Amino acid sequence: MATMELRRVPYGTTFTVFGDEFVALDYINGGVLAIRRDIWKDAPFDREGVNDLRKATINGTLADYEDMICEAGAAGNLRTMDVDLRATDGTREYGCCAGICVSLLTLEQYGKYQHIIPDVDRPWWLATPWRTPGEKCGDSTLAWYVYSNGYASSNYCASTYGVRPALLFNPSLLISLELEGAEKVEEDAEKDTYAAYCKYVRGWAVPDGEQELGSSPLSYEDWKNWKEP
Repeated sequence: MATMELRRVPYGTTFTVFGDEFVALDYINGGVLAIRRDIWKDAPFDREGVNDLRKATINGTLADYEDMICEAGAAGNLRTMDVDLRATDGTREYGCCAGICVSLLTLEQYGKYQHIIPDVDRPWWLATPWRTPGEKCGDSTLAWYVYSNGYASSNYCASTYGVRPALLFNPSLLISLELEGAEKVEEDAEKDTYAAYCKYVRGWAVPDGEQELGSSPLSYEDWKNWKEP
């Protein structure tokens, strides 16, 4: 295992932090969005069949997970996020879950990241409602979930499926990565760093009237030390 900043982990990579495994999905709103690598627990979306995440009993399961991971050291390393509760037909009666640290992916997010989210051995819930209770909207007791093979569908919220928490981590958080993956990250990072150095040298070589006679650009190692705080 190797240790590095989360911001340097390629999307789709599994990493370990706070004693749990996650998959990096995206850099959004100043944080790294990640999903738990496996299902944490099984639970109904809501025991009474409500598909509004703001009121659903699955929030208790998510809160339990947040307590557990914060006790492991995550407190202060989680960014808050707003979860869009737009229904499948586009209605926005539920608005959003605002300012939360642990939630579920929406159907839209799953569609965006499904190619890098590993399948698991049983179905798991998403946050998106099938319909809302408006006058012409229809059944408001269904929410979206993902089959074990990665296909998405909807079912009654009183059904019991898996819970895969989604979190927004501090991008400077130090995480652990399997050595093989870490070596690739280090190699890619070194290539990017050297490319930046080459740009610096080319820029230095352009006469601008500020260079001292007989001066020369910094060496690669000196430049890296100069760039790092």
